Amino acid sequence: MSLLDIAKAEIGTIEVPVNKTKYGKWYGLNGQPWCAMFVSWCFNEAGLSKSIAAQTPKGFASCDAGLKWFAKKNKLVPVGQAQPGDIVFFQFDEDAQADHVGIVTYNNRLTKNLNCIEGNTSSGNAGSQSNGDGVYKRKRSYSLVMAVARP
Repeated sequence: MSLLDIAKAEIGTIEVPVNKTKYGKWYGLNGQPWCAMFVSWCFNEAGLSKSIAAQTPKGFASCDAGLKWFAKKNKLVPVGQAQPGDIVFFQFDEDAQADHVGIVTYNNRLTKNLNCIEGNTSSGNAGSQSNGDGVYKRKRSYSLVMAVARP
């Protein structure tokens, strides 16, 4: 299966409170915020772990560490050039660190939105966007994007 097919098949997965998922268990950090572990798990299932091995051979568990690694490797692209399979880092507050990460499924340049599949988010605008309860399809404004990485 392709990376996007793998991610799509996970939509609707809900954590066991608090932050307990198969993604955290697989990564070795079950019970921790898991958006990056979800992305890493999807890439692993697609046989692409080496392209995102920011912290371990499995990938990354920290948005900040992942973003810094991709930047150091010159893998960042402008948000307007985001394409399916890219990794997108979001900023929901003003602390200058990536708060959340997901996988791009579609870039709507006209409306300046990215459609993504994200783990550890909420299904809508209510609830935590960066530490929610499940895997959902989300539409995010370019204004929330901190960076886009092309592994």
